[in-house]
Amino acid sequence: MNKPLLFLLVLWLLGCSANRNAEENIAAILPSNPIISGEFPDPSVIEVDGVFYACGTSNDWAPLYPIYSSVDLMHWELVSYVFPEAPSWTSAGFWAPELFYRNGTFFCYYTAKDKSGVSRIGVATSTSIAAGFEDNGPIISWGKESIDAFVNVVDDQLYISWKAYGLDADKPIQILGSRLSANGLALEGEVFPILTADANNWERGGIEGQSIIQKNDFLYLYYSGAACCGGECDYKLGVARSRTMLGPWEKFPENPIMSDYGSWKCPGHGTPIAHEEQWYYIYHAYPSEGFPFMGRAALIDPFYWDDQSSWPYFKAKEGDSSASPYSPLDFHDSFEGDHLKKEWRWNGTEYSPQMEISKGRLQLSALDAAPTSPVVLAIIPENPSYHISVTLPTQGESFKGLCLYGTASNNLGLGVKSGNLVVYQVLQGDYQNIPLSDNYVLEGASTELRIQVEMGHIAEFYLKTNHGWTSLKHPSGDVIRIKGDFLEFWQWGVKPGLFVQGSGVAEFYDFSLSYTPSSEPAN
Repeated sequence: MNKPLLFLLVLWLLGCSANRNAEENIAAILPSNPIISGEFPDPSVIEVDGVFYACGTSNDWAPLYPIYSSVDLMHWELVSYVFPEAPSWTSAGFWAPELFYRNGTFFCYYTAKDKSGVSRIGVATSTSIAAGFEDNGPIISWGKESIDAFVNVVDDQLYISWKAYGLDADKPIQILGSRLSANGLALEGEVFPILTADANNWERGGIEGQSIIQKNDFLYLYYSGAACCGGECDYKLGVARSRTMLGPWEKFPENPIMSDYGSWKCPGHGTPIAHEEQWYYIYHAYPSEGFPFMGRAALIDPFYWDDQSSWPYFKAKEGDSSASPYSPLDFHDSFEGDHLKKEWRWNGTEYSPQMEISKGRLQLSALDAAPTSPVVLAIIPENPSYHISVTLPTQGESFKGLCLYGTASNNLGLGVKSGNLVVYQVLQGDYQNIPLSDNYVLEGASTELRIQVEMGHIAEFYLKTNHGWTSLKHPSGDVIRIKGDFLEFWQWGVKPGLFVQGSGVAEFYDFSLSYTPSSEPAN
């Protein structure tokens, strides 16, 4: 072989090796998926002074819009919420927050239903993201629904885009856009169309969850199509591009660029972000295990650019994801100090829990809950197989214990009422006590209860006795096992936690949620 040819061959081999090493290095810095486990839909991500912040949909669970922080996209910590309580103009449907930062101010553009039930887009601001936000009220009301705001900057001009016409039967769903005022608090100029949903392809007439980045001469708009949520979801991710915000926008002919893969279902609605010269997409998806009873977790995958077409692509589309095994973290609260741990959540549209913590005891009651509806403090599970346990007083007027909560009309639990053990379920609003064997006697001032959960919705019930954990049985001798299919809800996953029902104040001494196998129950 002559020397010039040998020299070129060596350069080619070195180039191939460098490319491989670059991809290996990229893969090495990726965190285990999911990066924010359990339930964190519609993640919006920004970077400010080397710190990443992610905010996600809370649905109706208060506090509203959780915010996580990270310095490496690998390790995330829950730091705060946008609102401790719902803004005065809102009623429900707290979806799709959009974080934005400009000139020392953090913005959160968020979706919420007003008092009439119409979804609008509001904006809140803060100079310290950990200290909470001040609401500025709604800025977008368009037709019967305005949701999924996204803000970007082109040539120093702010733009905002959103989904419209999702509830207007006479119009196709569109993504609309408008210039945004310099202070970020008002629309300017005429509203213009960006994309229109196609009813005859994978979009199935629905598009939403858009985010826009700029690379070289193009703006790239990532969007999701089809049905986002619940057991019938078929969400997918597409991309379009344009040279200007006003268009024309061209959809990628090979859409969707991401769909179901590996152990994840219905991926979409996320944010592209660059880190260390690599582009990533942070988005949500359902885990296949426990589907659809788990919430939508936040995942991350790198995406790449085709050298010839300049369109982006994911390896995840081909089933080759960055996903790796994830170990969920146990949760324990012995109610020390004077405030709840920040992981606790409650359905803020159904009730206002009254809480007090003192000397290792949580006191829980409610002022406005229906007499037959539980007031629940919940923890978002990170895996569909877990057990929850609690220690509580044996006596007391209130009905209190452990709960698996789908909605106020569909839940189940194990509790103590007037010194008696009770297993119950609420199905379509119909409350029912489950018959128990007569062999269970509650002795002592306190009682320990446990619910074992499999696949996110199948429950078995246990009582701590002198012989260890004893499984609860029907009078027939069969173990009580409730297959809680009725707990499924399209907006969120099944949530375990503590409940109190009826009048009075309930006390709890200790709560834990564990993913390790429980000890063998006594016969």
